[in-house]
Amino acid sequence: IQVGEHLPLLIWVSLLTAGAIGLASLLRILTLRGGGGTVARGLGGVLVGADTQDPQLQRLRNVVEEMAIASGVPVPAIYVLEHEEGINAFAAGYSPADAALAVTRGALQGLSRAELQGVVAHELSHILNGDMRLNIHLIGLLFGILVLAVIGRIMISARHSRSSKGSAGIVLIGLALMITGYIGLFFGRLIQASVSRQREFLADASAVQFTREP
Repeated sequence: IQVGEHLPLLIWVSLLTAGAIGLASLLRILTLRGGGGTVARGLGGVLVGADTQDPQLQRLRNVVEEMAIASGVPVPAIYVLEHEEGINAFAAGYSPADAALAVTRGALQGLSRAELQGVVAHELSHILNGDMRLNIHLIGLLFGILVLAVIGRIMISARHSRSSKGSAGIVLIGLALMITGYIGLFFGRLIQASVSRQREFLADASAVQFTREP
């Protein structure tokens, strides 16, 4: 087989594959750019207003405002997950301007003020360091790779509607796409996990700087 004879086909297949991944990734990123408040509300978060009379929520607002000043980021929208008894928190959003910080009621009840400062400072570090935007881009890229596998699976499942000769070609192409997609997704998730771990270490280090509390 002469490689030169099939070079135009390989180029077109490569361009179409890259285009499919890029388009799917872009669409996924756009759907995740609705702002951190959308994510927090979707998980049952309740907005904490400045006029709250709840002592725990007042303490939370004070801590978030203090840590926002220390980190140099705008005060994000603050949410509480009222029905979550576990100790947890997260930051969401595409940029500091649309960021939201959510804390569980369990964290408010179970953490001291100093501990709550550490948790809030950690999440604000993610906002400052652009980790939310990075995560959205990684999620979009992984989604684009997954689309390849889905397209391959659809092509294989549709083989019965084709002639025997055409069906064999479609099955081979579909199988190649599916294998490429799943292998790419596997290694992509490994990269995502490695990047996430390093960003968590950075957020911890930044939180120590903001709180001055080792």
